Amino acid sequence: MDELCEVTASLYKTSLDYGDLLKQFGLSDKLKSLVSELSGGQKQRLFIVLALIPSPEVIFLDELTTGLDAKARRDVWKSLSELKAQGITILLTSHFMDEVEALCNKIMILKKGKSIFYGTVQEAIATSPYEKFEDAYLWYTDEEVENESI
Repeated sequence: MDELCEVTASLYKTSLDYGDLLKQFGLSDKLKSLVSELSGGQKQRLFIVLALIPSPEVIFLDELTTGLDAKARRDVWKSLSELKAQGITILLTSHFMDEVEALCNKIMILKKGKSIFYGTVQEAIATSPYEKFEDAYLWYTDEEVENESI
């Protein structure tokens, strides 16, 4: 893990201290570990650290918690919430509506590669016939199919 962080830092003119990032994300005790020895949640937090090494203003995270157990998911959520509080813009793709509700200020729902909704979770619910976000999401993404069957 140490070598991976060192190589990543060497790719940029300026970089954050990866030792501090590893400490922030609870991985400093794993510095000498191989990536293959890390748990799923530890690997995902390592991926966040690697994304943060160049001190970006924006990070893109794709399906970050897929395959993680509940504890690991919550640990990653906590890490992302801390990054949001620091002012980093996070573009997150997820199929987990509870994750979207917990983490996202603004959302975009895509259907067949096209944006069909942009706004807040509450706006998505308010403009649908449903009271729960997951139901609203399904309504947005399946609307065309429902109309065809009428």
